[in-house]
Amino acid sequence: MNVILHKDRSGIWSRAQRGHGLKSWQRLWLVTGVAYLLMLVAAGWLIMPERRQVDKAMVFAVTEEVRRYDGLAFVGDSPERIFESARTQGYGPWIAHVRKAYRIGREGDAGFDRIERAYRQDMEALATKRLKLSGWLCVAWVVPMGCLYALGSLIGWVKQGGP
Repeated sequence: MNVILHKDRSGIWSRAQRGHGLKSWQRLWLVTGVAYLLMLVAAGWLIMPERRQVDKAMVFAVTEEVRRYDGLAFVGDSPERIFESARTQGYGPWIAHVRKAYRIGREGDAGFDRIERAYRQDMEALATKRLKLSGWLCVAWVVPMGCLYALGSLIGWVKQGGP
């Protein structure tokens, strides 16, 4: 086995390192970057807007609109059970059923139309919100990791003694 020795500026002999190997601070940066990336991915997964959230907001708005006409509507029902009922029936048929059950006629059209418009806008904006959040998460990874890499390079340059 051939071993190549290299003498550094202080006169100490050591094994020559391969040219393509990572320095210790670069390995630390890499491990830190992966750990930080995993944390950001987990946080993004938790806060990423979902269709279910938009659907729940719409069902909640419908129940509040119905309560304007009948203050005791949905009093004994849990919000999760109301949502599951609406989801399994389909939102359109569920709204029609609720309006019929609580005898809400044409006088309720304005409120239910407003809810439908808001629901459609929220659904159209969902993809944009997801894309924006993904972009911000990328920026939240690139900027600190870039600064950390620059700091490591600077410290390595100072420790080495210049160019």
